[in-house]
Parts: sequence; structure tokens; C-alpha cells
Amino acid sequence: MSDEQKDLNEKIRWLLLLRVVILSVFLGATALFHFFQAESDIGYLVNLSVPLILAYAISIASALLLPRLNHLRAFAHAQVTFDVFLITGIIWITGDSASPFSFLYNLAVINAAILLFYRGAFIAAGSSSVCYAALLFWTQHWWQNGSGAALSWPLLVTTIINIGSFFVIAGLSGFLADKLGETQKLLKEKQIDFQELDAFKDALLQGIGSGVAITDSRGRINYFNQQAQSLISLGEAAVMGKRLDQIIVGLRYDFQRGDRNGAVYIEELPLPGSQGSQKQVRLTLAPLSDSNQQLLGYVAIFEDVTKQKQTEEKVRIEEELRRSREFQLPAFSKGVDTIPFRFEGVVGKSGGIEKIYQLIQKVAVGSTNVLISGESGTGKELVARAIHLNGPRQGKPFVAVNCGAIPETLIESELFGHVRGAFTGAVVDHSGLFKQADQGTVFLDEVGELPLHLQVKLLRVLQEKSFTPVGASKPVKVDVRVISATNRDLRKELEEGRFREDLYYRLNVVHMVLPPLRSRKEDIPSLAHYFLQKFAASLDKNVEEISSGALMLLMNHTYPGNVRELENIIEHAVAVTNKNILTDEDLPLQLIGVPSADDTDGLDRTTLGGAEVFFNKGLSLDVELETHEKCILLSALKRANGVQKRAAEILGINYRSLRHRLEKYDLLGSKNHSFSDQPNELE
Repeated sequence: MSDEQKDLNEKIRWLLLLRVVILSVFLGATALFHFFQAESDIGYLVNLSVPLILAYAISIASALLLPRLNHLRAFAHAQVTFDVFLITGIIWITGDSASPFSFLYNLAVINAAILLFYRGAFIAAGSSSVCYAALLFWTQHWWQNGSGAALSWPLLVTTIINIGSFFVIAGLSGFLADKLGETQKLLKEKQIDFQELDAFKDALLQGIGSGVAITDSRGRINYFNQQAQSLISLGEAAVMGKRLDQIIVGLRYDFQRGDRNGAVYIEELPLPGSQGSQKQVRLTLAPLSDSNQQLLGYVAIFEDVTKQKQTEEKVRIEEELRRSREFQLPAFSKGVDTIPFRFEGVVGKSGGIEKIYQLIQKVAVGSTNVLISGESGTGKELVARAIHLNGPRQGKPFVAVNCGAIPETLIESELFGHVRGAFTGAVVDHSGLFKQADQGTVFLDEVGELPLHLQVKLLRVLQEKSFTPVGASKPVKVDVRVISATNRDLRKELEEGRFREDLYYRLNVVHMVLPPLRSRKEDIPSLAHYFLQKFAASLDKNVEEISSGALMLLMNHTYPGNVRELENIIEHAVAVTNKNILTDEDLPLQLIGVPSADDTDGLDRTTLGGAEVFFNKGLSLDVELETHEKCILLSALKRANGVQKRAAEILGINYRSLRHRLEKYDLLGSKNHSFSDQPNELE
């Protein structure tokens, strides 16, 4: 059925409904009239009720027949004709020329105009005029006055006025119907155009590949495509009408104030992904304004840049790895303990470590006392040794002592020596570390641990270049350079009376502060490669490379133990690997989220089924479960020598479930794992 036919069908339905309503009113009025009238008028009422009920039945039959018709225009003409005859009958029964219902012809004309426009209106007006005139002629001239007397002038004038009104109404209603039809047609065309445009817009925004949201001037969402729903993990019903900053947690854009100058706002936000993971989303927010620069709303574009960021991070790590390979490292020969390296173990190219290199070169040339501060494991002794090796005392002794590791009762004797018989057990003379370091360098590690009475003696050594051994009577002259180190805040120790002020200023002539490893992570690849060569030589292992996956884990670690911790990690990996490349499988478990026995102090613990379970404070359950599941999968695969089916048997799950979990954590096809579906021939 065409649109024109659908429109006509709808109009006819309304015509039938209107007719039924009018007939119902007439029937109701007839019933009331019958109730209040004398019995002498019952015949009159019956005469009126019969055609009304018949017309009612015809209307219902027409409504039932309407859906099955194809020629609706002929049916519309028939309905208009039926109305004209029905009205004529009503007028005849209700008093012909005296009937008050002649106006009903106008309703028929208006209905015809609505159904059939100009032509239909004038046809209905003509039909009504003929029927009305014939009725009056019949009733007034021939039926009642058989003598053929002429019609009265008042009746003739009334008839002409009524008939004229039919044609006036036909003209006006036809005109309005035509205009209404044109307007309706134009509206439908515009609606179709709008629908097509809206469909095109929706198809464009849905197929653009990025998430798109459109908001009003206050940031309230009125459009949210499927890609945006997928990225935000919220359905359309959950976001419509809400402000964008209520949906995107962490969005810093202020929609209340906004930027009405047309500036584009860009922000990268971490959003929760599937299975407790996180994804990185870039939000581009562009304001929309009219020609008068009035803000209409915003267009927000969401882009998932997680893979891009991962790729950038991977490229950065690989670049760092390449640089570390190019970095001039010492040649570790198997069986050789000394390291022919100018800065012995002080490795890196970050800004912080470059300043340390420069400072070493400046202070190494003299005998100035140096105080080195830094966290445990940052390489304070290495820096001290580098100062010694690059100065004029490089051929002389370098004596290192940890002041916190020697009992207080023995430390004086260890530093300054003793003579035989000075105390119980002193059976021979002991020169002491300061005497052993004569012409060389003494490195006092953890100098803040020295007791106060020894601080006085150390101050004398610094001032007078002499000391008296325990039990001796004569002072001993020495020429030593003192380099001290501490992980304490000596200023605070000074304020609390645990360290002498005069000694502090004697030691702190040049102050060097070593940055923690977490603040110079760009040095990790160089350090890792340095330690790899060192332990490959000492352990007689043919290990030459570190995989990008393993390096990424190393880069993401926080290193509370600093460089010393990294050194231990690499030593562990070299010791356990049987390959020529270190992978994440060779690294200690705590690096991939499973704590060792020594690393559980900062973790919450609980007991389940007799086993202790550790978890990181502040991390979500999903992240913890994901981390532990990944570790279990890697462990099972390692036990199964990479054979997936065997690993599935070890875990007590089917092969398909194992594959699903490996895909979930991106463990399939990894360069760092060699997983197969079938056992090896050697197995």
C-alpha cells in the first residue's frame, strides 16, 4: 500500500468513527426523547430510530470491510454519497423544511474535502444541494400540495441560502484541505529527509570506529554510540541524560564553567576493563557553537589507546635495551674478580646518575672528605670506590668498614688497632683498619651508627691525622682519605644529640646524594645488562640477552632494595635459567605478583585450608585474583615443559579452558614462552 493510500485509509477510518459518534448521539437523544414524550409520538420515534440503526450497522460493516479494499477512492466516494442520503433521510423524518438538521450537509461537505480535496468537496456540495432541493420540492410542492401551488418565497430564500452555504463551505474546506495536504506532503518529505539524514548520521557515527557522545551545553548526554558504550562498559539507558563527568570518573573538564572559545580539550584516562584489567582511553572534547558563538553542546570522541600505550612502552623498553647494549660495560672474564671499569659498577645514563659521574670526577682528584647519602642498596660503596680509583690514591689500599655491623665493644679496636695485652684476648698487636689504609682511602659505611665516644676519636684522626691504638701510649700517624656514607638523616641525628656537630661538618665537606632506583628507571636496562654479563661470567652460563617481557617486569618493579635488589634478581635469574636469554619465567615470583617469604611483611595475610595467602594492601580482589591465576598458569606450563595439554592435566581443567585463560592473559604466542599442544619427542 502506497503512502497516499495509507493516508486515505486513515482518513476514512476517522470518518467512520465520526459517523458512529454522531449516530450514537442521535440514538441517545432519540431514546431520551422517547422516555419523556407521550405515547402518541412513538411512531415518529420509531421512524427515526430505524434508519439510524441501519446507518450504524452500515458504518460498522464499512469499518470491517476497509482493510480488505484496494480501491479506496471509490469507497470514499461511496461513503460521502451514503452520508448525503443519510442526512437527507434524517431531515425528511425530522420535519423536512422545518428540520433543524440541514447543517449536517456541511459536515458531509467538510468530510468530502478532507477525503477528496477540492473535487470531492464540490461533488458533495452539489449532491447535497440536489437532495435538499428535491426533498423540499417533493414535500412542499407535490406531496402535500397536489394542486401545484408555487413554493413560498421565504422557503425559497432559505433553500438558496442553505445551498449557497454548501458551496461556500466546499470552497473553504477544499482550499484548507488542499493546503493541509500540501503541508502534510512537504512535512512527510522533510521527515523522510530527516530520517534519512539521522540514519546516515547514526551509520556514520556507529561506523566511525571510535566512541562518540553528543551532549548539550551542560554536558548532559543525548547520544552515545555503541563503541562508546563498549569502551565505558555502560548501556545507552544508563548514560542518557547524565553529565559526561558523572559517567567518566576522573574527567577534569568543568562543564559548569566550560570553554566557550572553541578550544578542543584532550585528556587520557584510565578506565576499568574486563576481568579487573585497566584500559587507557583518550577523550577528545570539542564544543559546538552557533553562528553567534552561543554554546550548543559538545562532541566527545573516545579512543582506546591501550595497545598504543603498550606498544610505545614496549618500543621505549626495547630502545633502552638497545642503549644498554651499546653502553660501554666492563668485560667480565671467567675467574677474574677485579673489574677494570673506571666507575666500577656505577652504571646508567639518567640525569641523576650523570650528575654523580661529574661529581666523582671533580672530587676524585683531591683528598677532600666526602659524605654519601642514599637509601640502602643505592651503591654508596661503589661510588666511594669509584672516587678512590679515579684519584691519586688509586694504587693504594681501599678499606671499607660497616660501622653498624661491628659490635660496639670491638669497633674501636677494629678501626684504630690495639697492642698486645690491651684487653682480654689481645694476644698480638693489631694495626687497625686506619693503619691498613695508610696512603689510601677509608670508607666508613653507616657512619651514623658510630658511638659518641668513637666520634670524638674519629674527629681527632680527621684533624690531626693521627690516633692512638687501644692500650698504646704513643700516637700513630696516618695519611688517609675518609669517605663516609649513611642512609640516615644526620641533621636529624645531630638535633637529637646522637651525632656530633663538629664531626658532621668535618665529614660533610662534599655531600653526594644517590637517587633511588625507582627515580631513575631508565637506567634499569643498562644495570640489568651489566649484572647479566657479570653473573653469566661468574656462574659460567651462556646467557646473553634479556627478553622484552622480562625487561618490562623489571621496569615496572618498585625496587625497595634499589640496585642491590636488582643485582640479586639478575643473579637469581641467571642461576635458574637453562636458556641463552632471560625470560619472565626466570625472574623471582614476587616480580609477577607472588610474594616470597622475605617479602610478606608489607602484605596482608590470611590462612585458608591450612595455607597462608598473601595479598597486596590496597589492590582490588579482581587484580589480585588475576595476578595469582597468571602465576599459577606460568608455573603449570613450566612444570609441563610448555606442553599445554599436560599443563591442563596438572591444573585439573580441560584443554579448552586452559587455552581460554592463556588467551585472556595474552600468554599464547608470546616470544617469552614456548607453548605447544603436543609433548616433545624428548619427553
